[in-house]
Amino acid sequence: MSKKFSGVWGTFEYLDELTSAIKAVRQKGIEPTVLSPCPRHEIDHALGDRQSRLPFISLCAGALGCLTGYSFTAWTAADWVLPVGGKPIIAIPPFTIIGFELTILFTALFTLMGVVLLATVDTLKNPLPSSVKKYVRFQRDRFGIVIPCESAKLNDFQVLLNNHGAEEVHVENE
Repeated sequence: MSKKFSGVWGTFEYLDELTSAIKAVRQKGIEPTVLSPCPRHEIDHALGDRQSRLPFISLCAGALGCLTGYSFTAWTAADWVLPVGGKPIIAIPPFTIIGFELTILFTALFTLMGVVLLATVDTLKNPLPSSVKKYVRFQRDRFGIVIPCESAKLNDFQVLLNNHGAEEVHVENE
């Protein structure tokens, strides 16, 4: 079940007009969604430094995998004691291989699950209007900005996009 979109979206031919519009929208406290035919670092700079939760998820998964690897091997060695030549039953060096392998395995799996989960949550949290998804010029030669806002601010953002050189401005209140 998707959330209904209320907001303004516009198209830009030039990158500098788009980045100035992004900065103006961010000054009003709104985080816009930007569509681009190719990755541009100017857009990233205009959007600011957003911190993703994915590195934290990967770090926690790696620590969990390392802990699981050492704990599992220590538990099995203590449960099925096999004394060999007076060596300690629980020894760290032979357990490091299992700990390392589970660190890598848990990090990879949880990072993949984190990417899928965060992308799904972001898509549900910031829906795009269906008309934006059908606008194919975002895949070829135009930049787009989608501004979710309340009905009372629709006219303000429409004027803002027009003042920053938008080619087309669409107001949607689904």
